[in-house]
Amino acid sequence: MGQKNILVLNSGSSSIKCALFQFASSPQIWSAPIWEKEVEWQNTKSAASIEAQIKTLLVNRSIDLIGHRVVHGGKSYVKTTRIDAKLKAHIRSLETLAPLHNKADLVGIDALARLYPQAPQFAVFDTAFHKTLPEAARVYPGPYQWYEEGIQRFGFHGISFQYCSRKAAEMLGVMPQKMVICHLGSGASLCALQNGVSIDTTMGFTPLEGVMMGTRSGTIDPGILLYLLQSCTPQQIAETLYHKSGLLGISGISSDMRDVLRCAQKADARAQLAIDMYVHRLSCAIGAMSASLQGLDSLVFTGGIGENAEQIRNKVCQKLAFLGISLPQNPQNPGDCILSRSQVQVLLIHTQEAFEIAKECWETFHAIH
Repeated sequence: MGQKNILVLNSGSSSIKCALFQFASSPQIWSAPIWEKEVEWQNTKSAASIEAQIKTLLVNRSIDLIGHRVVHGGKSYVKTTRIDAKLKAHIRSLETLAPLHNKADLVGIDALARLYPQAPQFAVFDTAFHKTLPEAARVYPGPYQWYEEGIQRFGFHGISFQYCSRKAAEMLGVMPQKMVICHLGSGASLCALQNGVSIDTTMGFTPLEGVMMGTRSGTIDPGILLYLLQSCTPQQIAETLYHKSGLLGISGISSDMRDVLRCAQKADARAQLAIDMYVHRLSCAIGAMSASLQGLDSLVFTGGIGENAEQIRNKVCQKLAFLGISLPQNPQNPGDCILSRSQVQVLLIHTQEAFEIAKECWETFHAIH
């Protein structure tokens, strides 16, 4: 197939993660990038800003293919797709459903189109992995007309779930029949996988539903929104739910779990409440995902909090002992490992979304050529 240099761009709300992969043959389960960097947005989120940064970082490097993580693909795009004007318009149309990400994705796409006009660009959608959700999990219990108009549960973090499911199968020697993966970062969601296929997840129509997150509320009573609309604008409510809730909103300290844990150790009551709420809601969500699977044989922790917050993992496993989960071992600076070989095996996997995106680009490019 020939050697290809594949640049991966993940444009988030506050930073841009870049990685460069070189595939000379079909990629294996995991191949480290030959170069990677995370940079903060400079001044404004403009294409000129990202173009200047990438140009400086990738001096004299040839790029053959470019992959972008696109958070929301809607109903129309359920597989990796080459980017064209039609797709860009579609991504733009979904900005209100993923306001922290889709707009930033378009900025990165435009910047790299100018820097590398000959390199095909591909969108890899977080929502695509959940195309297998059964209707019972996909349809909201409002009027059925909502579903006919496109309001449904899409699910997110699919790139991470796809990677982690394959990695778990490699580590265990078999694909688990009933697995729950917890992607716990600044954004967080869970996925119930039956033989590696998504059958339920906690995020829905937008990345706001589900468990408590860094600055996002997760699931709340919709009646609260009706009440708030009496005194607040929709824009004010959106700002609160996306940017002023979650760990930050409850602790009043930080959206970073590390900061909240440190303050809780100093007897800060609101920091401790934030942790207790996080663990409570996460444990309940794992229970719900297990109910969808009618059992559980593997539990995976990934994402920044899932990979590094030993205290959170331990508290969750203690609460879920009734499912057959024993307290995991927590080695110092662990790589990918099996933390517990109890009735429910507990795994720690460092998600590799950039690699998964590069792999999808490689396979899609060669499928259409």
